[in-house]
Amino acid sequence: MPELALLGGEKSKSRGPARSSLSKPSRRITERNMASLSPMARPRIEVVMAAFGIGPGDEVIIPDFTFVATASAVLFAGAMPVMADVSADTHSIDPLLAEAAITPRTKAIIAVRMGGHSADLDRLGENAAKHKLALVEDSSHAHSTEWRNRRIGTFGSASAFTFQSSKLMTAGEGGIIITSDDQVERIARSVHDCGRMPREWFYSHYMYGSNYRLSEWQGAVLHPA
Repeated sequence: MPELALLGGEKSKSRGPARSSLSKPSRRITERNMASLSPMARPRIEVVMAAFGIGPGDEVIIPDFTFVATASAVLFAGAMPVMADVSADTHSIDPLLAEAAITPRTKAIIAVRMGGHSADLDRLGENAAKHKLALVEDSSHAHSTEWRNRRIGTFGSASAFTFQSSKLMTAGEGGIIITSDDQVERIARSVHDCGRMPREWFYSHYMYGSNYRLSEWQGAVLHPA
């Protein structure tokens, strides 16, 4: 129960009821599965990079108007962030300039919603599909918003939201990754939980991962009424 988590119970579990309960509202809002919950904002993109197998020698296109965590998460994976300018009307990455920045090393495009402003996700989605790239939505400022009557977070291969204290929905810190790709979901869950796999023995670790888990206390704060 959320009340138990707020009082300090369930704190040692890696999959507690308060965190698990967040999957229902996230699925209702985005019609996608929750891949993982993180205790802080930046690790969301780090986990996404790992889920797509992005690493040394790869490039990821990001907007030049964004918080430093967008670039640092790419660098953490050993890849190179390549900046593309933003559109004057959306303050988000320009699809034409993003496509011009694509090289044989490009593996993904990250679309960041600064101040809730959405990039042209239709064009970015077309670019990503055309060049066989992952489109990652950093929706930190855009909880429950829409682009052309479609929910933000449903356009990309994966989408990341944050619960940091200055955002629309907060637990002080934290984040969530949403995806409709079963393989991305599986890897993201493993990476954020020390390399474990769902329904496997607790001390079996199948890939490199770390403790990126949201705490039960944070899950209880975010628990829908």
